[in-house]
Amino acid sequence: MTFQQLLTRPLIYLDGGTGTMLQARGLKPGERTESWTIERPEDLIQIHQDYVNAGADIVNANTFGVNKFRYPSDTSYSLTQLVETAIANARQAVKRAAKEGEVLVSLDLGPSGEFMEPFGDLTYEEAYDNFRLLVIAGEKAGADCVSIETMFSCQEAKAALEACRDHSRLPALVSFSFQENGRLLTGETVADAAKTAESCSAAAVGFNCGFGPVQMKPLVKEMLDSTSLPVIAKPNAGLPKTVNGETRYTMEPEEFADVMREIAKMGARLVGGCCGTTPEFIRLLHE
Repeated sequence: MTFQQLLTRPLIYLDGGTGTMLQARGLKPGERTESWTIERPEDLIQIHQDYVNAGADIVNANTFGVNKFRYPSDTSYSLTQLVETAIANARQAVKRAAKEGEVLVSLDLGPSGEFMEPFGDLTYEEAYDNFRLLVIAGEKAGADCVSIETMFSCQEAKAALEACRDHSRLPALVSFSFQENGRLLTGETVADAAKTAESCSAAAVGFNCGFGPVQMKPLVKEMLDSTSLPVIAKPNAGLPKTVNGETRYTMEPEEFADVMREIAKMGARLVGGCCGTTPEFIRLLHE
């Protein structure tokens, strides 16, 4: 199965939150989720397998926070080691679920955590080189595609997309995280995000994180009006609330699935969940 073959289906189902599931298994505040890739691989394999069993067509490897800024050369694990092991864990989960050849494994690329010029000190060349290293490692490790997620800047998204285009043959999906004012943190609009994706040969474009599905609906409509690319909708389980000092997402899976059905009817082609969502959310969404 390839991404292009998946696109022949009316809907493509993505997975849900990884951090949410790791927290339920004991991930401590401030602990790096990516370290579990190597230290507790069975936890990651089971989480991926649960999403596959729930109906996900694409599962993201646990590489969202892997980059050369968070994991410089003097840390315990190299970027290549983290990427290779994360891809292997997801691939093992697909195998255990007896879905080899049916479910894709995606290299998951998150933002660097640094602000790019002129808002910060990170140059385009530095951002591009970071993504280049990860993309090369991901393709070598056997990823089927690349998911560029939670982008707050069109410029950083461009760096990631161009690194994918220049250094791999993998289709690249890009999703942005918008603010309540309908703009990215760096001020760009939905139309700007669509233009960036199209100009860099993205395979799909849309949204993840930031909002629940209710708040994401108008953004999806705007994106559908701005691009001919397949549109991604991967919202949180509602808006976060602080309960006893902890951040919680309180939207129930049934309500989430109901709103996501409306988003799919609008024309979104790739649907899944982000923070606060679990395999139960994806199962009901699939049903």
